[in-house]
Amino acid sequence: MRRLPRFLLVPVIALAFAAPAMAWGPEGHAMIADIAQAHLDPAAAAQVRKLLALEGDTHLDQVSSWADAIRRDQPQTGPWHYVDIPLADRHYHAARDCKDSDCVVARIPYFAHILADRSASPARRLEALKWVVHLVGDIHQPLHAEDDHDKGGNDVKLDYFGRHTNLHRMWDSAVIEHALHVHVNRDYTFDHQVMRDRARKLDADITPAERLKWAPQSRDLHKDAVRWADGSHALARGVAYADLPPASKRTHGWSKRYQAEAWPVIKQRLQKAGVRLAAVLNQTLG
Repeated sequence: MRRLPRFLLVPVIALAFAAPAMAWGPEGHAMIADIAQAHLDPAAAAQVRKLLALEGDTHLDQVSSWADAIRRDQPQTGPWHYVDIPLADRHYHAARDCKDSDCVVARIPYFAHILADRSASPARRLEALKWVVHLVGDIHQPLHAEDDHDKGGNDVKLDYFGRHTNLHRMWDSAVIEHALHVHVNRDYTFDHQVMRDRARKLDADITPAERLKWAPQSRDLHKDAVRWADGSHALARGVAYADLPPASKRTHGWSKRYQAEAWPVIKQRLQKAGVRLAAVLNQTLG
């Protein structure tokens, strides 16, 4: 069966991103994938190229939002993108937050295991690769590791730099777009070369000491995923919600002040996700 042209996926992607609890817009996921691909070991890079070639792709950023695009047709995958740690709590608890392993913390090691299995079919391993690329990005979005009974901030409506949006959408894309002067078209396409250029700049800002510090702390991917979720949750508590003024105080200049607080956090989350995704792929495919 011939692969559908990429433009035919646009309506699916558009509907997927309109659903609650999406993490990073396509530009964020693309930059994470680009940072990771630049740091793959030769063996892992060869495996990635071989798997991507099954569908005619060459870059991880071409598949980095695939998991969002399929959510309309596979709604059971929705909970895999996030973990609902109560905002009032401080840490992830598996029995409470990830029942039946139905959350991003459990799904990252699950799909990494499939990806590592050389006896699995190439098609199944490619699908697992797409999930790993996407979910490592998702777990680093602070609003994908919290639950404040507002659909991950989607119900927190506001105006940001004069545009009507919500708190989740701000952290997905609006802050990134404002900081890097990038945008996604109305049909959810974007300029891959522009995004790759932005990713190279983000990558160049990462120091060797930061790469070492941010790398996975063990070869137990589940333990690392728990740490990553707790890190995102702390930022949801300490920045995303804590720095958001009440609606009555969102007067002139509040967007600029919030941008100044949120962008350094988001920039580092994108960088950390890229570094960690590279490490996961190197460990899994090396």
